[in-house]
Amino acid sequence: MKVTKLIFSCIILSTFLISCASTNSNQENSNTQAPNISSEIEEKSNSEQDSESDKFIKSLEGINISFTKSPKATQINKNFNSSFDFTVKDKSGNTLANYPLTISYPSSKEKGEILYNEIDIKTDANGTYSYTAETPKFSANTTLAVYPTPIDYSDKVIDAAVSYRAEAEWKVKSDIITKGAVLFIWDFNEKNKPINNSYDILSEFRTRGMSMVGNAPINETSYIGKPLSTLYKKNYEIIETAYGYLIVGTVKFAKPVAPVDDQYSCTLIADIQAVDMKNGKLIYSSTFEHEARGKNWNACVSKAEGELATTVVDALVYGL
Repeated sequence: MKVTKLIFSCIILSTFLISCASTNSNQENSNTQAPNISSEIEEKSNSEQDSESDKFIKSLEGINISFTKSPKATQINKNFNSSFDFTVKDKSGNTLANYPLTISYPSSKEKGEILYNEIDIKTDANGTYSYTAETPKFSANTTLAVYPTPIDYSDKVIDAAVSYRAEAEWKVKSDIITKGAVLFIWDFNEKNKPINNSYDILSEFRTRGMSMVGNAPINETSYIGKPLSTLYKKNYEIIETAYGYLIVGTVKFAKPVAPVDDQYSCTLIADIQAVDMKNGKLIYSSTFEHEARGKNWNACVSKAEGELATTVVDALVYGL
């Protein structure tokens, strides 16, 4: 009887172990098979997405976006004189109606940095579109861009779409032209000594049609390097707010003029700051470096001074 019970117990135990082994085996097979199915679905999804992206990128071949009209430079709080008009054509030169495009335009300015907004539009029946900008509230010298609207946000799609963009100038002058400015900008010689007020920068302002510009009433060399607050207060005592801005700076040689490749090379550095005459606040600060070459010392220095003046005035007119 004991032997019969023992045999029966062994049979039950063996059956239990076989059952456990079978269950574990089934679980292992189940665990290994599930990820494979999921992986296949994921790969198929990625493949379909890649296929759509590739189709979109290929569809861009030959696309041409061109501006047919764009406005001239304007001023803060003054509308552009025209709209931004553009057309879209395929590689055969046919216009594309109802074609999706994205317009990227300057929307705001924070701490001197231009920020942009984007809007999605579609061309009309003639494959054209006319964008009228709102009245600009800040100065800028940048561009408005138009490009095919990407179908997704993957890098390759966006890069491809943007590579077909067209751009138009977006120029908005600051109010320095109308409010005027007094200048405390000194030219230095190669020995780093101040020699005179910068005639080139003053002259460049005047060529822009700016009549209210001249050297600051306080312009002695003893004030070079003094705090801006001191310069502001001294000039404010004389002119108050008759002029909108006080422009302070220096133009120095970065290194001595030297012969290079059968010419002479001159490199100048200008440190420029602008102060609002209403409150004495610093509203602009930048450093400019420019190199020019000429047949002799006078030629290269004169060229460097003139070209640097153009760069500085551009930055102030479109940057304040």
